[in-house]
Amino acid sequence: MHIQLISGALIVGATALLVAPTQERCDTQAHSGPAQDCCAPAQAAASTQLSTPFLTPLSGPAAAGRVLFVGEFAEGAGGKALFEGEKPEVRPLDIDAEKAKGCMPEGQAMDTTDQSLLISKDGGIANVVIQVAVEGAKVTAPDKPFHVDQTKCHFEPHVAVIPAGTTVEFLNSDQVSHNVHTYPKKNEGMNKTIPAGSKELQKYDKTDQIEIKCDIHPWMNSYLVVTDTPFYAVTAADGSFKIAGLPEGTHKVEYWHEKLGKGKAEIVVKADGSSEPLEIKLGENKGGGRGRRK
Repeated sequence: MHIQLISGALIVGATALLVAPTQERCDTQAHSGPAQDCCAPAQAAASTQLSTPFLTPLSGPAAAGRVLFVGEFAEGAGGKALFEGEKPEVRPLDIDAEKAKGCMPEGQAMDTTDQSLLISKDGGIANVVIQVAVEGAKVTAPDKPFHVDQTKCHFEPHVAVIPAGTTVEFLNSDQVSHNVHTYPKKNEGMNKTIPAGSKELQKYDKTDQIEIKCDIHPWMNSYLVVTDTPFYAVTAADGSFKIAGLPEGTHKVEYWHEKLGKGKAEIVVKADGSSEPLEIKLGENKGGGRGRRK
């Protein structure tokens, strides 16, 4: 397939997809002292999983350096988030052995993988949040709570998207206490200790991007994105995603990654729900750890 970039428009065969290249640096929130609430997006394997017909992991080969919507899929528009540039070194988490006591069963080692920037060998980026705005589309909150678990002294999942109006149930599957400390921009904050085997509930009615931390175990963190669109995805380990059910027309796209920044573009969807490819570059500044304008 022939792909050409001309004056901000991506030309694929005979179809031009207009790109609004406004990738921005990630905002750094001021973390004011220990709060009193917890809000994050994660969930345990045994927990209630928020299911959506618009999110399906997609596997396949990667091509270096961009968020990519790939068209001509029978069940919608999909693609990959790919890193552009030299792959950065990501060091293991700095975990204090004393603070980690009780996190793991006797004789088992902790996972020290830093999930803030996971790049596959083919350049795929995990945990990129993709949201597509469709005029008139409404989100419906699930009847059951979305589960964010604290297990082996990690939040699960690391990044998740929930519809506005969703109730989140923060679980503690560990044998030690945790502190769920959230940093919302619009919703009510939370800073509560959750003993082993306990849980806390909180509802999120406003669109938001929320970081969650544990003040007891400082290496623990995750993100919860509260959305007002039913069309969204979080990229898989290989950077892949697929969004089904998009109506015909041109729709605004927003993407976000905790380290690489955020940006906007547009996607053109055909009558059959497929689309031609749309690429958005994702990479680090020379200083590292920030999004880069296109």
